[in-house]
Amino acid sequence: MVNTSLAWDNIATTPTTKKSIRSLYAFPWMVLCICTVFFFNSLYAREKVIETGFLNSLITAVSFFGGYFLSNAICFWYLRKQLPEKYTEIDSEKIVSYSFTTIFILKIVTTALPSLFFLQILCIYTAYLVWEGCRSVLKLEDEERGNIVLVFSLLIIFSPALISMVIHLMLPNV
Repeated sequence: MVNTSLAWDNIATTPTTKKSIRSLYAFPWMVLCICTVFFFNSLYAREKVIETGFLNSLITAVSFFGGYFLSNAICFWYLRKQLPEKYTEIDSEKIVSYSFTTIFILKIVTTALPSLFFLQILCIYTAYLVWEGCRSVLKLEDEERGNIVLVFSLLIIFSPALISMVIHLMLPNV
């Protein structure tokens, strides 16, 4: 998060598989977010402590896992549509997985300290992470990155939020 250019260069040169990216990076972050949501929502609940923590952590789990896989699928489809036969699914997976870091960290911080809700605006840092990821992983020039960064960033930022919003609409008392 601090030295993104160097971090993305290391990510791009490290040989990985989809399974290793998911099991060693994305899923542990999601589990950490889910546990944080359970703990702090249970701690802050006035009544039905365990039920509140469990429901909110379940909603977080569905929104993060759903948002992650939806973002991966649509980003890879878009990448193949724009630049056919040039990139693999692992390239798209790398960018999406590591760009979700901002979303994970903000979820942990705003769950632990709800009064810092305004920090959600920092989600736009995801666009910078995607920009740097496209540079080092996909080897795209500045002119070629625009639409890809826009699509990837919007999906990464809004897909978990949209899924969470739909679940909250279906469960109005949560």
